[in-house]
Amino acid sequence: MKQRFSALDVRAMTTALQQRLVGLRLQGIYDVNPKTFLLRFSKPEVKELVLIESGIRLHTTEYVRDKSVVPSSFCMKLRKHLMSRRLTAIRQVGMDRVVDFEFAVAAGAQAEGTYHIVCEFYASGNIILTDHQYKILALLRVVNLDEETSFAVGRTYGMTWSQDIEMVSRDALVECLKKAGPKDTIKRTLATLGAYGPALSEHVIIQAKINPSQKTLAAVDLTSSQSAQIESLLEAYAEAYEIVVRLGNSVYPGYITYQGEDETMFDDFSPWLFDQYATKQYQEYKSFADAADMFFSNIEAQKLKVKAHQQEQAAERKLDAIKSEHEGRVTALELAHMKTEEQARRIEMNLEFVDQAILIIRQAVAAGMDWKELEELVADQKDQGNPIAERIVRFNLAANQITLTLDDPADWYDSKDEENDEDEGEFSGPLDVDVDIFQSAFSNAQRYYNSRRQAGVKHAKTIAVSAQALQSAEQKIRADLKATRVTATVTQQRKPFWFEKFSWFVSSDSYLVLAGHDMHQNELLVKRHLRAGDAYVHADMHGAASVIVKNRDSSKEIPPSTLFQAGIMSVCQSRAWDAKIVTSAWWVEAHQVSKTAPTGEFLGTGSFMIRGKKNFLPPTQLTYGFGFAFRLADDESIARHASARQQRLAIMEENLRSAATADQPAEVDFNAAREKYNLEEVEQATVVEDDSQDFGGKGSESHIEGKRHVTAKQRRDQRKQKQQQSGSLAGDVSSPAQTTGKLSKQEQRRLEEERKYELTQQKQQQQQQQQKRGRKGKMRKMKEKYADQDEEDR
Repeated sequence: MKQRFSALDVRAMTTALQQRLVGLRLQGIYDVNPKTFLLRFSKPEVKELVLIESGIRLHTTEYVRDKSVVPSSFCMKLRKHLMSRRLTAIRQVGMDRVVDFEFAVAAGAQAEGTYHIVCEFYASGNIILTDHQYKILALLRVVNLDEETSFAVGRTYGMTWSQDIEMVSRDALVECLKKAGPKDTIKRTLATLGAYGPALSEHVIIQAKINPSQKTLAAVDLTSSQSAQIESLLEAYAEAYEIVVRLGNSVYPGYITYQGEDETMFDDFSPWLFDQYATKQYQEYKSFADAADMFFSNIEAQKLKVKAHQQEQAAERKLDAIKSEHEGRVTALELAHMKTEEQARRIEMNLEFVDQAILIIRQAVAAGMDWKELEELVADQKDQGNPIAERIVRFNLAANQITLTLDDPADWYDSKDEENDEDEGEFSGPLDVDVDIFQSAFSNAQRYYNSRRQAGVKHAKTIAVSAQALQSAEQKIRADLKATRVTATVTQQRKPFWFEKFSWFVSSDSYLVLAGHDMHQNELLVKRHLRAGDAYVHADMHGAASVIVKNRDSSKEIPPSTLFQAGIMSVCQSRAWDAKIVTSAWWVEAHQVSKTAPTGEFLGTGSFMIRGKKNFLPPTQLTYGFGFAFRLADDESIARHASARQQRLAIMEENLRSAATADQPAEVDFNAAREKYNLEEVEQATVVEDDSQDFGGKGSESHIEGKRHVTAKQRRDQRKQKQQQSGSLAGDVSSPAQTTGKLSKQEQRRLEEERKYELTQQKQQQQQQQQKRGRKGKMRKMKEKYADQDEEDR
């Protein structure tokens, strides 16, 4: 698998970056890791991210990577000299794997104030910051080639060492072929010829009808410089030279080849579809920069996943080791418990023999016999066949102990049985037992029983706390894994749509509705995006937003439901939201909105002139929401969700039709709403002024000259007066039930709330009138004193 850029890759990438980056300003420099840096270039409506990995790669990227929280000193140095500077040129130094980014001033590249970033992509690589004379100001790593040649701060970077690519001559080709060894293939021999690189050299060999894996001496006839193979190679090298020239002048597609049929396993990337790749499965991209970005970003993401998986496996292995260790400890305690019990039982089964052995050794010690003489005596008795001496294994007289080999008498009768208990088989046959010579056999057995009891208690405690110990160890391992887990991710960056800079939503009828955040966005929205067939929606309320509804088909009218939703958006961003005022919005067509002010007047930024009649919408509810939109990436998902919105609309319409049976209209009837709420189509010239500077950029306010607009409260008062008059004519003025009998349930509730509010106000006025002398002034002072407190403080 290809791991780094070749000289040909650097040439193709330089050409692609020249087209994308020259003229852009450097707005950000970040370090992804100690060798990888991310450069952000931008200008209005354009943003490009360039990834530079020292010695490995250089390409634009559409993937987002985690950056270092604290920038390195080299990154800070780059920011100090290059931030907000315009990139004026990108060039490859000769045919070397070196790229020069030039940030020149207006006076020219040779003037003071010009800076260069020199990126090296050979060996361990380097990134070097220089001034206009290529004097090194900062670099990623210091390199000392010899006593005279070094790359360090204060030295001059040599740009005259490089050489450009040249046509391959016959003499150079023959000389290169003659240097080949007997085992060298022709592919390996020609890979070092010139600066063509391994991939292009293999393409040349295939073009010359030669097998790249063939030995050089067998593939080419070197006895004559006019051989057919050499002529074919020279023709192929001429075509290769044309490829290099074309890649340096124009942008060409990039290619990624796969390993076998698996499209997730990348094999190679190249700026040209060479002949060796034609037989493999490959993917073509729009440019070589896109191909390199896809290749390295996917490999980087796979490496991060593998590293995270390895960390999880290491944690699992650590947890399994703790479990195994704990199980081994429990098993050892259980075996010790069983062995101690068996040793005590063996002493009990051989009481006489143990007492005799203890008595003999005790008498010898009491007689003052030397320990060595005692051991020799026991050895002599073993040779003579003394049964007691034969059972003495060793002495530990410093601890007053001897070791005896004791048999189980039950084994004498069960020796012929083939099936034995598994526990008994663990300690079957002779067993070594340590005996205290100053205690009797029974006391020694009792000592072992006491040890067995202690081992049993320890074993029981270990089992009792085992679950808690394992859980605590697992929690600690999980916490350590979480602290050291690889959290770096490589995700593809989504390019935002043009309308995402504004406030926007998609209506229930699939129309795009836009609103500006401030007066400058209002100006931009109307000037640039308001087209014929669109609708402009606003409200006569301070701070209301300027909203436009984009109409995909100007021959069709925008549905009333979409206009109503746009009106809600405009009103909710006005003062009505804080004051909880129910009011109406209005809409006009695009040709009615103008920036031409009347004679003697001036329209500021975000203010517009409305001519013609306004179409008022029904009073809006102050209901606003926030939603998430998911973008579908592949064609299969798009096909599955093609009719999702239509299905939801069908369900909404069905709900509306079912609600219509309960005395609720299924659709918004604007004509009926105008009659019901006393809304008129006002035909006049109106100036829509923007007040976003005073109220945080919430939109604009409408000032109407001419006929006064009737507010919602005034319309309710007029409707109440008409209802009272009609009730008095009917002869039943005092009955509120009859007065409100013809109203809807919502209007009845509203009237009841207004009556309760009026009664509350009357009671408060009566209480204020009944206050004692001096109480009013005292209350006023208390209000002034505690005016800065809210309900929670009180």
